[in-house]
Amino acid sequence: MTSFRPTRGPVLAAAVTAVLSLAAPPALAAGGADRPAAVPPGAAPTAQANPKPKPKPQTKPDDFDGDGYRDIAVAAPSGTVNGVVRAGHVSVLYGSKSGAPYQRRQLFHQDLPGVPGGAETGDGFGEALATGDLDRDGYTDLIVGTPGEDIGSIGPEAGTVVVIWGGRKGLAGSATLMVGPGPHLGAGKHLAVGDFDGDGDHDLATAEGGGAVVALSGPFGRDGSRSGRAHLENGTYFITGLATGDIDRDGRADLVGLRHHTDEPDSRHLVVWKGGPRGAGPGHRVITGTNGLNVPGGDNLDMGDVNGDRFADIVMGRRDGYDSDLDLPRAKGGMVTVVPGSAQGAQGTKATQLNQDSPGIPGAAVHGDYFGSGISVADIDGDGYEDVSAGIVGKDVDGLDGAGAVVTLRGSAKGLTGAGARLFSQSTPGVPGASERFDRFGANTRLLDLDGDRRAELITAATGENERAGALWVFRATRTGITASGSVTFGNGTLGAVAAPGSELGRTFGR
Repeated sequence: MTSFRPTRGPVLAAAVTAVLSLAAPPALAAGGADRPAAVPPGAAPTAQANPKPKPKPQTKPDDFDGDGYRDIAVAAPSGTVNGVVRAGHVSVLYGSKSGAPYQRRQLFHQDLPGVPGGAETGDGFGEALATGDLDRDGYTDLIVGTPGEDIGSIGPEAGTVVVIWGGRKGLAGSATLMVGPGPHLGAGKHLAVGDFDGDGDHDLATAEGGGAVVALSGPFGRDGSRSGRAHLENGTYFITGLATGDIDRDGRADLVGLRHHTDEPDSRHLVVWKGGPRGAGPGHRVITGTNGLNVPGGDNLDMGDVNGDRFADIVMGRRDGYDSDLDLPRAKGGMVTVVPGSAQGAQGTKATQLNQDSPGIPGAAVHGDYFGSGISVADIDGDGYEDVSAGIVGKDVDGLDGAGAVVTLRGSAKGLTGAGARLFSQSTPGVPGASERFDRFGANTRLLDLDGDRRAELITAATGENERAGALWVFRATRTGITASGSVTFGNGTLGAVAAPGSELGRTFGR
């Protein structure tokens, strides 16, 4: 989970005038055949003030329509929109008691009325996604990064960050939150939401493609206005990931980042901007491990409580192939690192690493497997310990190069463990589809409780499926963990989008 959301009391809501069409898709074949579905996208009209405000229930994370079930946003940042390639689009799948998110969905892109901008080649709408209640109306909002957006007065690829507002009927209405300050800076490359100052309002952190990190303070107005802005990173480093969580349980979210020096891409490390009365930062702490050495950084991360002590732990995945991997015993084939939280902050000296050679984890570490891709953290079996899903995107399956797989790792009182780990691929009995070369199954993962049973389902993507059009799989969660039984797959057509080669559906999930 990458968004820290404190408990909050009732809030006043604004009524949102929206036109929303949500329909059931055509039947999905057992083999995962994808059929187009005519699903009108959610409209984005202007918000209207309610002359008689009524109290709203507390915001539930990832619940865009306030029905009590979590929803998921998934992007194809290279998707085709009205014939424009690599413009990007975002699909929203609504949770329900049935746990079948494709039954209700919306499609958003920049050619929709009310969504800022217009579909252009290379925009990358949805390159980053985040969720949070920015206007504090009781509904979760969706924040979308478009780092390739050209801004006429600023220059090409300045980038933008926009919000699509949540409401009783789903997502509708939007506003621009931020525009990149210069050409080729790519604002909105990474996003994370959390209450950095503990005032009850959600704040937003964003990283530009050039490496600068900015925090925008909530609450946000429906016109995109915000309460403040702080510059946290000056661009000396490249940022490869952002996440938020309350590491020290002080009631404020901390911002965590993965970065590497612009001249030394192999030198990756972990930094924390601690939340405080004035927000995140202004300084950061590089997390060090034993012997004063930096905790090895990675390529992606998430946060959650894997050891059940109520402190947020940092979980990051690192692909192999760096020169420094030769000095790391668990780096072969990729690894997952856990840095536990504590009252003193992130405990780098207690960091632990797992790879495919760790006891209990299926398979064996092989260079190029990329174990640790698309990390996600949530409780999949309802035992109170948050678990981890990780892609093995480069894994060979049945002799097929790069077919890919995904593994689930269990949390415990002693931290993350390989005991009880489960591995799934398209060759696993019960999983629809068939493994093929370079499918990249497991390129991204998301653990999210879609049906309200307090157990998180597994959603994973194969971005190489069907000439890189991409496809999604949803796996059910049980008391014993994730199961292949009853799993389903669908692609762009089911979501109302064009199943164009190169779209890479699932490259980004909302978090």
